[in-house]
Amino acid sequence: MKNAIKWFAANMAFVGALLVSVGFCVAGKSPALQSIGVVIIFLHPFFNGGIKTGLRNLYLNQYALAMAIYYVLILLSGFHGGNLHLYSQLVVMQLPLIFIPFGLSGSNALKPGQKNIIFATLILAVALTGVASFLNYIINFKEIQEQITHSKPIPIINMASFHIYYSVLLAFSAGILQWYIFFNDIQKAIYKRMAWTLLIIIVILLHTISARTGLFCFYAEAGVSILWLIFKAKKIVLGLGIAIGLGIMAFAATKIIPSEKNRFENTQLDLHKYESGDNINHYSLSMRFEALKVGWAVFERNMITGVGPANVITAMDAQYTLENSELITVNRIKPHNEFLYALVSMGIIGFVALCFMIFLPVFNGTVFRNYIFLMFIVVCIASFQVEYLLERQVGITFFCLFYILVGMDDKQLKGKQL
Repeated sequence: MKNAIKWFAANMAFVGALLVSVGFCVAGKSPALQSIGVVIIFLHPFFNGGIKTGLRNLYLNQYALAMAIYYVLILLSGFHGGNLHLYSQLVVMQLPLIFIPFGLSGSNALKPGQKNIIFATLILAVALTGVASFLNYIINFKEIQEQITHSKPIPIINMASFHIYYSVLLAFSAGILQWYIFFNDIQKAIYKRMAWTLLIIIVILLHTISARTGLFCFYAEAGVSILWLIFKAKKIVLGLGIAIGLGIMAFAATKIIPSEKNRFENTQLDLHKYESGDNINHYSLSMRFEALKVGWAVFERNMITGVGPANVITAMDAQYTLENSELITVNRIKPHNEFLYALVSMGIIGFVALCFMIFLPVFNGTVFRNYIFLMFIVVCIASFQVEYLLERQVGITFFCLFYILVGMDDKQLKGKQL
């Protein structure tokens, strides 16, 4: 018992990261696993070097500092006033921006091999959730196909309304597996077969049950991966072969796979509704276009500091009313674009802080040496175009955990190959 407690104390960051990775896939049932995992990560330095060491590691980690700056701006947004109850909820929800880098920034946060285990745990949790959801889709095929024609998502087991976030997890998992298969030189044949099997399963899930956001992220990272293969790894034939294969797969998916065919046709109808000026209520894509237009108008009235994250809903609703929008109340959504959301909520100041945080690995050149970090940034930037990823617990926790984790120095960890 004493040895177990001692091991737990020495590996709190690792245990917390595992809980968070599994917690993503049960977010629709309960956010508890994510919250508990984040707290355990935060407590790691208290039992391994002390709080001074934790603060020093936080200060020396440039990514942690970028996250801290963004969190401070969220705190300062309270001066806007307005809905203080919602403000307090947002401040708590965004705590991973501080808690995760505080716990993971130290050189003793993870031991050799633990980073690989965290990645494997995420991939397995995502794959198992996807397989269960795929089987549910097959069992309830007619009913779900009908839902798709009305812009409804395919239900994801234990994820409830987090289907978009699940699709982002799918895309990132595919990026990790690409690293292990094409670049990491897996030494054991059984691990290589497992990696290929999981990648095939995830690609199938992306083309059957994933939201459009997941496909967008997947093809964005696949495009960048092809460029890496051709120009960085000098594997020209492999890169061109994958490019041709992906092109054929994308075209065939919209013609053969029922869910993709329905989703493609629904997207065309959705765009036609918006372009023709028809009633766009309950049409997902058209409602998002309307939200982007309204959100930009809100930003133009509050350009420097925004309206405050806690006041976005109120400000957007007022602008919808001002523009005599035909959208009914339930369809008056917030802008599904993280960059615009930052402009609306925290103005140009918040937008600059967000861009500094997300593009820092590009500015310092890390993504050109760290393939998984590059895939992570590509997935985030792609998802930011169509979703306010950082404004819900699943999204902010995902971003904070893997922003710090994939940015870790592998030489420092001396990670073992598979």
